[in-house]
Amino acid sequence: MKNLALVFSLLFTALLFSQQQGSVVGTILDKEMNNEPMLFAHVQIKNTPISIQTNFHGNFEITSIDPGNYTLLVSYLGYKTIEIPIIIEENKTTQVIKEIEAKKISLEDIASMQRASEEPAYITANSEQLKGK
Repeated sequence: MKNLALVFSLLFTALLFSQQQGSVVGTILDKEMNNEPMLFAHVQIKNTPISIQTNFHGNFEITSIDPGNYTLLVSYLGYKTIEIPIIIEENKTTQVIKEIEAKKISLEDIASMQRASEEPAYITANSEQLKGK
């Protein structure tokens, strides 16, 4: 009887840990630099804590993802954040190759930032605040 209970518990444990999951691998390229790899771009699965950075070749790999529809967020300082819809299937690897492009800043944007920094700032204090010092 003890052997039967042991076998049953081992089978049950094996079934718990044998859940079918998938993975996503990919390459992020710099559109502005003739598709050079993007080093250390941030890749995240939207609405989850799962995130990773690309390596020196612009490659990334995220494993052990439950099957379903997801969105990858790819961001890099000075570049537009892109969203890539992906489908994760059981025991399969989804491959992504995407280009990311730099943000464009117009002269009007720079001028408005300049004007905002030149506006005077006023600090007021009442007599009670001044007496407390």
